[in-house]
Amino acid sequence: MSRLLYLILIIAFLVVGFVFGAINQQLTDVHFLIVKLQLRVVDIAIIFLITGVALGLLIAAWLSMARRTKYWLKPTAEKT
Repeated sequence: MSRLLYLILIIAFLVVGFVFGAINQQLTDVHFLIVKLQLRVVDIAIIFLITGVALGLLIAAWLSMARRTKYWLKPTAEKT
């Protein structure tokens, strides 16, 4: 049942993405420090979406790794 729910959710996101991409075809200027680009609005949205997902995954992986390795360098108490 949960797989069906995930499949429906993914299909819904894809449909919304395709509709958003079809509507936002106008060009806009993007100014970087050195370069000026002319991109479609949907391209800019996809770039920010992918960047956000990548940063979220990197932070989640870093926090998970930090939590798992928390006690690796602590000295153990010697038994006498």
